[in-house]
Amino acid sequence: MTDNVLWSGKVDAKAEQGVNTGKTLKAGDIITITASGWIKLGKEDYTLAAPQGAIPRDGSLTASKHVVLKAKIGSTEQPVGNSLYRWTVPTDGELVLVVVDGAGKYTDNSGSFDAVVYQEVSNAKKGEWKGRVDATNSNWTKTGVTVNKGDKISVAASGIAQYDRNGRSFGPDGDSQHPSAQQRDPNFVCPDAIAGTLIIQVGSQSYGIGSGEFDWPAPESGEIAFIFNDINPATEYQNNTGGYDVKLIVKG
Repeated sequence: MTDNVLWSGKVDAKAEQGVNTGKTLKAGDIITITASGWIKLGKEDYTLAAPQGAIPRDGSLTASKHVVLKAKIGSTEQPVGNSLYRWTVPTDGELVLVVVDGAGKYTDNSGSFDAVVYQEVSNAKKGEWKGRVDATNSNWTKTGVTVNKGDKISVAASGIAQYDRNGRSFGPDGDSQHPSAQQRDPNFVCPDAIAGTLIIQVGSQSYGIGSGEFDWPAPESGEIAFIFNDINPATEYQNNTGGYDVKLIVKG
């Protein structure tokens, strides 16, 4: 597991509705919030407060038990104080950070807290596939591995293919001497890739993946499939030879 900074900024003590971070979370997400700084919950000196609570009027350094900073998602509120560690978000919604004060009493407040929100990101392996993408196969080779947008895709491909038994040999990056290397050919399965390239399909979109990528962010959600890049009619695939051995790993 790793933590990424999701948001950082100031939580204004005058903001009665709180500060909307603009970050939408899903139920089950895990976040950590840290906060620091001093504010005043009024004009008087004794209204000094830190995120974990207000300083008592007797001037002692022990803050009160009433937390001054809270997190809010929809109708759910959660005390934060100086830190909220690995909170499992209970519902979908935008994260709002709020200074706790009485209704209508925010106008004479001053100062702000500095807050940082971290989101826990899982690096767990979500899917893996090993297989052969035959140069004679005009159908997509489906992997059965489904990704969500943003998942990390790693592909390693090797092998030799030819357009015909007397043609040039090339690897998963395609035939660099083919005319499609100089000019885009709209007749190919993936017109933006050169002939013979290993093509990956993610959801409804296809891309030239060639000999591979490491931790490539999935551009959309959907199943992953592969194909040898050739002209669309199935008859064009019949005179090809060879193919590519492909290893796929997906991490969340």
